[in-house]
Amino acid sequence: MKFQGTRDELNAILSGLGVQCHWQHKGPFEMAVIEDGESNLRLNWWPDSGEIQLVGDPAQRLPLIQRLEPLLP
Repeated sequence: MKFQGTRDELNAILSGLGVQCHWQHKGPFEMAVIEDGESNLRLNWWPDSGEIQLVGDPAQRLPLIQRLEPLLP
């Protein structure tokens, strides 16, 4: 997955999906720590390349990927 917008725009997409998170700067990438109280999901985003990786338990990760991908321009 790729996203070439801003962190605020990506955060708005996540919020529109009902995903609550907080962001941490991790050197070359930004990490959204998803706060759902049941998973360990993290969204890693490299602004320079636009690359997105969603990591964590597949039972929570795969459904979120399916909901997120169609919303990414």
